[in-house]
Amino acid sequence: MPAIEIDYEDIFFDPKVQTMCISPSFTCPHYNHSHSCPPSAPYLEQELSNYKIFYLIYSRFNLSEYIKEVKEKHPNRSEQRIKYFYYMNNLYREDLKREVENFVNDLVDDPKEILLLYDGTCRICLNDKDKGCTFDSGTSCRYPDKQMFSMEAIGIEVIRTVAKLPNRDFEYPSKTYSYRFGLVCIK
Repeated sequence: MPAIEIDYEDIFFDPKVQTMCISPSFTCPHYNHSHSCPPSAPYLEQELSNYKIFYLIYSRFNLSEYIKEVKEKHPNRSEQRIKYFYYMNNLYREDLKREVENFVNDLVDDPKEILLLYDGTCRICLNDKDKGCTFDSGTSCRYPDKQMFSMEAIGIEVIRTVAKLPNRDFEYPSKTYSYRFGLVCIK
């Protein structure tokens, strides 16, 4: 299972991370449209300092192979367009959620309190029944106990956190793979 135990001191916090979802060149479509995304998401540096054990969970996707396969089927598509489609459609977004859930299910001790952080926006209400987040309607979150925050949404700069880890067992950044990261925090 792709997991690395890290220390609280290994996590790079910066309140500016919550503003990275909106810039002159790019605005995330979920910014200010989700209970779990900035600017509504809380900055949790102090809260996370109360946790004792941290595991960085990751999933890996061979992006180079995917680009090669798409180019074989569609030779006129640029690599940039293929990557854009891949990232915008989150082609393997459930992989990380599955890795986090598997990791938590395999824990030997039942933690008293656990905080799970994922990547991207909360996806709990993205289904046919709920038809999306209630944020834009001004209604409270339907599932506050299941709400999914990303590491970035609460102020963790993931790239700096991962890049400085001395005990990682993968190359990052990578020209071959695309990674998704989550964090399991245990009290």
